[in-house]
Amino acid sequence: MNIIQTLKNSRTGRFKYVVAFGYEILVNTALLLERVLDALFHRPNRAPELDEITAVIKTFERPKKLAGLVKSIKRLYPTLKIIVIDDSKQPRQLAGVETIILPYDSGVSAGRNAGLSAVTTKYMMCLDDDFVFNRHTELLNAFQAMETHPQIDILAGEVIYLPLRIVHDYSHTGVFETGRTPLHEPGSYIGPYPVHLKVPNFYIGRSDKIRLVGWDDNLKRMDHADFFSRAVGVLTSVQDRSFRVLHYPTYFNKTYMERKTDNRHDAMVLQHKYHRQEKGGN
Repeated sequence: MNIIQTLKNSRTGRFKYVVAFGYEILVNTALLLERVLDALFHRPNRAPELDEITAVIKTFERPKKLAGLVKSIKRLYPTLKIIVIDDSKQPRQLAGVETIILPYDSGVSAGRNAGLSAVTTKYMMCLDDDFVFNRHTELLNAFQAMETHPQIDILAGEVIYLPLRIVHDYSHTGVFETGRTPLHEPGSYIGPYPVHLKVPNFYIGRSDKIRLVGWDDNLKRMDHADFFSRAVGVLTSVQDRSFRVLHYPTYFNKTYMERKTDNRHDAMVLQHKYHRQEKGGN
């Protein structure tokens, strides 16, 4: 992931405009190639089983990214239910999408909670707005895996960072200590799927089980590790690395990145939640 960190750091560097231009060219070329391959090797899927899935997208100040994600979903899964939670200054309503508007900068956790509250299907799909579906985002296979293995609560896929197709290995990622015992041992298997304590924020989950954990509204951005820490002993998460989504992050939007990287409040919340006993708290 060092290349990703280099990209993040380059937004304030001497050659930031050159790097930003090159990055956009490379990513858009990769996306064009993916669309061509999708058209050749994948047809729109309207399977009735997919009526049991709702895609839940949290978005903030990235209307073009959101539009690209929704377009990619509708191209491959025209009938899939989509809920967008938008806490931008100027929220946008896309055709064929249910949009929940929250006060400006309410945060990721509040947005995901609002989206989950609106879900009426058996499964919800957790998505960030800078994802793009392609032919490897096989929703029907994921649905069938969940139906086959009822002990799985969350089935995550693999996130492919464009343009270099970098992936993050979640097999050894940890969570905050809560004292709870996992329902299934990390590293064990349910069917062909390895169990992990934490998986990417790209997954299909059982809506009723995810409601048992939910997200902490006090956390605006650092929600990922907190959710999966509190999920230990409550939910079982696995990963299918053949179930993939493309990731097109924003590194060069200064205003957006300043908001995204302002984690001081969240860091204090997490310090209080998970390290208070070290300081003699209750």
